[in-house]
Amino acid sequence: MKKLIFTLLLASFASAQEKATDLFNANISFIGIGVQYEKALNDNFTAVGSLDYIGGFSYSEDWSGESDFDYILTTNISLEGRYYYNFNRRIGKGKNTKNNSGNYLALKGNFIPDLLTAKSDDNVTIDPQGSIILNYGLKRSFSQNFFYEFYTGLGIALYQETYAEYLGNNEWNDKKRTDTGVALDLGFRVGYNF
Repeated sequence: MKKLIFTLLLASFASAQEKATDLFNANISFIGIGVQYEKALNDNFTAVGSLDYIGGFSYSEDWSGESDFDYILTTNISLEGRYYYNFNRRIGKGKNTKNNSGNYLALKGNFIPDLLTAKSDDNVTIDPQGSIILNYGLKRSFSQNFFYEFYTGLGIALYQETYAEYLGNNEWNDKKRTDTGVALDLGFRVGYNF
């Protein structure tokens, strides 16, 4: 009888542990809100699609002491492939893997299309931009369906820049060019899985 009870308890504990699963969530981050869909491709790999509404803020003071506060809010679309590399180790140690709780490596593509943009000043603009980033992250569940996630990474940024070209006779022409740079991705989000 004791063996049967022990086996049932062990089986119920083991079934509470999961590998990668499909998830849909709403979340908030330091500079925005968003929704995310994570699709399990196998036990350790997922594909994540995100739609976020993010913001940026700046404060400046000119030489006369006049201060200026500017903000800009816009959309961010990203697609990411994640590899959760420590599910088996977490399960072996009796730790929770529910709602994809684990550490991961990811390749993420971001695109900021200047869609639904709100801004404090008409002179502040967003040119379409994107990035390809290699990330490291950790995700943990708490209180049933809530989670928190921290991620960081480096990659390549691609952005369009507007500049003025002098044509002569005090005439200027606005031109655009695409440049590259280094992208730093650093984030923290808290959310709810539906």
